[in-house]
Amino acid sequence: MVTKDAKPGRLRRALKTVSHSVAYARHLARGNHFAGDMSWTRPGSPPVVLAHGFMGTRGTMIPLTHRFQADGRVVFSYHHGTFQLRSLRSSAQQLVEHLGRLERELGVTQVDMVGFSMGGLIALHAIKFMQAQRWIRRLALLGTPSSGTWVGLAGVSTVGLVSPSVWQVLPTSPFLRDLRDAPLPEGVRVRQVSAAQDAFCPRPDLLKGVDKERDYLVLPGGHSSLVVAKPFYVKLREFFDAPEPEQAVRPAGASVASARAQRAETESTVEEATPRVVAAADSGANLGAA
Repeated sequence: MVTKDAKPGRLRRALKTVSHSVAYARHLARGNHFAGDMSWTRPGSPPVVLAHGFMGTRGTMIPLTHRFQADGRVVFSYHHGTFQLRSLRSSAQQLVEHLGRLERELGVTQVDMVGFSMGGLIALHAIKFMQAQRWIRRLALLGTPSSGTWVGLAGVSTVGLVSPSVWQVLPTSPFLRDLRDAPLPEGVRVRQVSAAQDAFCPRPDLLKGVDKERDYLVLPGGHSSLVVAKPFYVKLREFFDAPEPEQAVRPAGASVASARAQRAETESTVEEATPRVVAAADSGANLGAA
């Protein structure tokens, strides 16, 4: 919608973006150590794992943490190294190990994940190349530069000698090329959410496997707005709360006789298969874990 006088609207958006940046900096300063809360959960809702961006801390995820907790979700915020200087592949491996620990120590077998900025690249690499879809049901990419960002040159000029990650976010990097070309694993739904005035991570191209009409969203705001402003959170909550696709339903005209025949065939198959199942169980000691 276009207003008659666009200047006041632009000014308001600019002021909001500045206020979001101030709030982001305040939370950044809180660092990586703060109390969590696992006391309020909503039955049937997987926990949410949050991954912060480059030179970020777990503190930057506090606005999202509080909103998800208020809506009944348990939240884990993942810290992937001071300033995120190491390779994004190494950080993705650490994320997979983190998810594995959640399963072993807390029994968490499925999560929804939010990757902010560079954190989204880490999560995307984990599901495409490291089988993290074993745990990740849905992945939201917030301001994630999957097409690259030339802002990475600032990192190259300062810490490029010691940091592989600042090279990996450049638009020409082989890391991003491979990440875009690899298909999404079956069963994982991904949503790309961008901010229209994001100067750090320009709007990326649509990833293969992402529904353009449903899961490719652009809202007003800057880079900090993605984790601070409520409209972005609303899109995350909507994404995670959306029901799974319905299972196929038997046609209304299916006859009772057909259903009985199918049941009889199933019972016969089970009886025939029983000896093989028992034999497999007897030799189970020779089978390795997948």
